[in-house]
Amino acid sequence: MKKILNYIIFLTVAAAAASCELNIIPTDALTGTQIKGTSDGLVSLVNGGYAQFKDIPSGESSNNWYLRQFYQLSDFASNDIVCGYKTEDDLINSFRYNDRAAEKSNINSFWEVSYKIIYGSNVAIQMADEKGSDPVTDYLKGECYFLRAFATHNLVRLFARPYSAANSSLPGVILRETSADGAPKARATMAETYDYIISSLKKAATLMTEQPPNARNNKGFASKYSAWALLSRVYLYKGDYPNSISYADSLIFSGAYSLETPETYPGYFANAQNSSETIWCIPFLAIDDKKEAAVASMIYNGANCWGEEGASPSILKAMGFGTSMMDIDVRWKYIETSNPGLKNGVNIYYISKFSGQDGSPTLSSPVMLRLAEVYLNRAEALAKTGNVSAALDDLNEIRTNRMIVPEGGSLDDYLYNAARDGITSGNILDAVLKERRIELAFEGHGIFDILRNGQDLVRDYWGYHLDNYNGIPTSSEPGMDVSGVVIHASDPSTVYPIPSSEISTNKLCVSNK
Repeated sequence: MKKILNYIIFLTVAAAAASCELNIIPTDALTGTQIKGTSDGLVSLVNGGYAQFKDIPSGESSNNWYLRQFYQLSDFASNDIVCGYKTEDDLINSFRYNDRAAEKSNINSFWEVSYKIIYGSNVAIQMADEKGSDPVTDYLKGECYFLRAFATHNLVRLFARPYSAANSSLPGVILRETSADGAPKARATMAETYDYIISSLKKAATLMTEQPPNARNNKGFASKYSAWALLSRVYLYKGDYPNSISYADSLIFSGAYSLETPETYPGYFANAQNSSETIWCIPFLAIDDKKEAAVASMIYNGANCWGEEGASPSILKAMGFGTSMMDIDVRWKYIETSNPGLKNGVNIYYISKFSGQDGSPTLSSPVMLRLAEVYLNRAEALAKTGNVSAALDDLNEIRTNRMIVPEGGSLDDYLYNAARDGITSGNILDAVLKERRIELAFEGHGIFDILRNGQDLVRDYWGYHLDNYNGIPTSSEPGMDVSGVVIHASDPSTVYPIPSSEISTNKLCVSNK
């Protein structure tokens, strides 16, 4: 119990740092007994869980905070971002699969903070149960079930194989189901892990009303809609397409959200907190700006930015680099093409999806869930169940809101047409995955979309993802046999090692081979 109370106080301190945004009572206004016995204490504890996504853990490097690590562990491992500098930072190991090791600080930090979020959520659930049911308490408890599901799904995406019927009995991650569940424990199976995530999200959706309490009516807090959106994603990953479609339908038909238009989309990510497209984001204030340790710092060129990574030749090609699409598709607004950098023989096309809030090059409120993804979840599920027409409708809904048609042109020229484009049930998935890649680029989806669809990762361009790159390209592009160009979907290195901090203290936890 002492451990639980200490952690409650720890989370309340974290929440107090964000008090002006999240309405937190100052920590010194609450005793330990009050934290457990008042609704204000529960609010502070829940809000402290959200703070874990953006706070730098005590004693850690300024680089080791949750969202920075998540985007680097995911996107830097994909074929959407190229690396132009072999840094001393452990982020380099996301690019270089053969160099990944259980001792790396970024892997250990991400794992530990993830379980702090889960543990804090479980403590808050216990507190809510002890307090008894009322609309606000139930809603807060629903948020906690959502947060533990979200954190667990990110863990299983990074530290386990993609879900499939064949993989369902393979190790997933460790499940922490209550505040007392802290002893050494074996990893659950993939099936058990996904059952835990889904049951937590369904519980969250049941507890949260469609109209949030006034104090929770903020894009920075989870909602019933957040649970539905994440269920559409999780069921898609699990291969349960009817349920993915069902939860996407629930959210889309609710009318609670709308896509940004071609005119407003270029300013979306700098103003995500106030957007009708945002379902859930992590609100940052100017005081939260991590500057040289920000998500943007490695991929943008501005004050406090390193600018060592940028959009890869692969994503540029997929988006239509050098064609009229650069002027028509407003998604190009987030890639700086007019003045690229050059580092060690690598062209760096800077990325601005995490820049621009309050005019800062290193400040944004990262979007965790948005309506466009839900449309794309549904499109993929429809494609995989053979509904070509409905899948194209969803893709075209996205494209309608991303194209500025030149004078004299027709929007139809930029929308998918099955007959004109030769799209059938045999190739519709290619169209869906391409659109998904372009729309969600740099948002932490790409590598998972590749691997869960059984595709090989191909990075046939120069950069420090190549094991033997020395900063001097020797041809227009490396050969397919160069180490680091092709990573097969079945390669064990696509799964990050279980961190040494877990393996050394939990003998029941098996490592990844």
